[in-house]
Amino acid sequence: MNRCTKYLDIARSTKAFNEAELDVLSELLGECLEGSDEEGYMLIGEKAGDEDVAFLIYGKTPMTEFTYDLYWIVVSPSYQGKGIGRRLVSRMEESVLKEKDKANIRVETSGREGYAQQRAFYNALGFRECGRIPSFYREGDDLVTFYKAITKNDPSGGKGKNDKL
Repeated sequence: MNRCTKYLDIARSTKAFNEAELDVLSELLGECLEGSDEEGYMLIGEKAGDEDVAFLIYGKTPMTEFTYDLYWIVVSPSYQGKGIGRRLVSRMEESVLKEKDKANIRVETSGREGYAQQRAFYNALGFRECGRIPSFYREGDDLVTFYKAITKNDPSGGKGKNDKL
């Protein structure tokens, strides 16, 4: 089983993504794993022993000086709540700060009730909700945007300071 299939299986096992989302993920994973870096997507994986258990995909936001998008973060259900997602985000931030003195990290997610845990996760890591478009994905499913500003002097981005904008 190739790595792309393994990562897709992890995503399916979460039951968080619909088929259209999994199709997009499949295409993106193919680009990341084949080394086709035209779009600038970066993949960070996490293993437990020899088993792939989680991954994160991020990339530089086009037409920006120091903004990055966190596109996907997926952790196998049996490994959730063990700090793996937090570790993946930390590794992404460290990687970004090797290239830049400061950066904005942006995340877009769903406003559905089923995504409340994901939104709480981002809040716990110091991300701030900065925008919401009602019924963006479909009726009743808002687009929720979070951001976190990080610097080499404060890589946590002021984690714990979740002041409203």
